Amino acid sequence: MVAAAFTVWTMFSVWLIAYAAGLPARIGRIAIVLLWVELGALLVWSYGSQGCDERTCAPLAQAAGIAARTDVPILAAVYLIGAVLWLGRVERPRVR
Repeated sequence: MVAAAFTVWTMFSVWLIAYAAGLPARIGRIAIVLLWVELGALLVWSYGSQGCDERTCAPLAQAAGIAARTDVPILAAVYLIGAVLWLGRVERPRVR
């Protein structure tokens, strides 16, 4: 669950920083979409597996839990690396 918490915190931070730093709007929009996907997967996993003692009681909840713990954090990390690399390549006008 550390990966899920770190993903929520990081994507919310990227969304705030993108707005405050005047970065392109799509950077913030993608970050907030990834945040909502993570929160949705955590919600489905939490409510779908509540009070479940068997391993196979809720396949959708298990899939959402796997997505929340591995898939979405990996996707968020790839997005963050790509955004940083893209921002490093963009030429900005020089201030004199």
